[in-house]
This record gives sequence, C-alpha cells and structure tokens, in this order.
Amino acid sequence: MYGNIVILGTIAPMVPDTAESGRGLWYVLATAFSTFLAHTFAESVGRRARSDHRLTEETVRAELRDSLPVLTSGFLPAAVLAYAWLTGTSGLAAEIIAIAYLVVRLALLGPVVARLRGENPSPRTFVAGLVLALVGVGIALVKAGPGF
Repeated sequence: MYGNIVILGTIAPMVPDTAESGRGLWYVLATAFSTFLAHTFAESVGRRARSDHRLTEETVRAELRDSLPVLTSGFLPAAVLAYAWLTGTSGLAAEIIAIAYLVVRLALLGPVVARLRGENPSPRTFVAGLVLALVGVGIALVKAGPGF
C-alpha cells in the first residue's frame, strides 16, 4: 500500500509535459527505488532495535523480499510514462492511466487481504478496499502539495 501511495503522490502533481519529456518516468523510477531502499533499511533497523540478534543474510533477504511491493508499485506507471515519452502519446493520458492503475491497486487491497487470511472476499472487504483507496488518494494529494 505504501508504495502505491508514494507513487501516486509523485504522479499527481505532474503536468503533461513532465510525462511527455521523460522526466516523469525518471521521477517515478527514482521514487520507487529510493522508497524501496528506505523501507528495507527502516524495517531492518526496526528489527534490530527490537532484538538483540544481529541481522543475518537471511533476514536481510527477507526484508528485501517483503519490501518488493514498494518497488513494484512503480513499474507499470513507469512503463506507461515511458510509452508516452517514447511515442509522443499524450502525457495527460499517461498520467490518468497510471493514476487509475494505482487507485485500482489500492481499492483491491481489501479483497487481497481477505484472500491472504484464507477468507473469501465479501462486500465488506470491497468496501474496505474502496475506503483504503480514498484514504490513499487523500494522502497522495497531501504529498503532492498545494500546487496540485
């Protein structure tokens, strides 16, 4: 969820020229990768603070694996922005597609969590997903700042 919100907050304030010039692609890739590294580092520090055990290679690998959704949340938006840049497609259209994808990812979190718990998705989990998406959009708009 975190990666979706951060990438959404990166794309939300973009103007079409940002996507068309290729800058948007690099903003999204840099944001996804740096957030992935920061998340992995913070989780590792937090784990170390809660335990007297040293971080093992296995633990670090597990932290990297668990942080992958933060990184992968930027892949499709980056691909859409790259397409706009390389083909001259409308930057606005690319931004709308990328934002819609991220909002749908957030909205599907309720049913995904239900599945991970071994439950069947229900109307309640779909509503929870929609609420998560709305909160995520709100947070992204705060991150985007007053210029949005």
